[in-house]
Amino acid sequence: MIDFDKLALGPCMTTFAESARWQSGRLGDWVAMTGVYDDAYYPLDPLGGDDGMGGVHVTTSRPVLGIQLSALAVEPDQGDLIEMRGKMYRIHEVQPDGRGGALLILNDATGENDALPGDYP
Repeated sequence: MIDFDKLALGPCMTTFAESARWQSGRLGDWVAMTGVYDDAYYPLDPLGGDDGMGGVHVTTSRPVLGIQLSALAVEPDQGDLIEMRGKMYRIHEVQPDGRGGALLILNDATGENDALPGDYP
């Protein structure tokens, strides 16, 4: 059996990951972590189409953070907070990849007044 976590995810994180802070609803305190950040554009159809290329051509962006689950004490949950690049995000969705990693779909949480307990600088 191939250890994908060790052979692929570990080197990718070493090469491409950047620092972040994570506040888990289960752990409470801020925890240092790393991940591969992306804010790519994708097509969106506000009228309900799947590919965004219907009658209305609209694009949007969605910040995501690729993480290595074995580097964390517990898995992140929807609603947890991520702070990176000087910006606050709330985890919208956690998408495990089945190989030791997960993609965190993020929402901008700047200015929220219902953050998790704890201090944010």
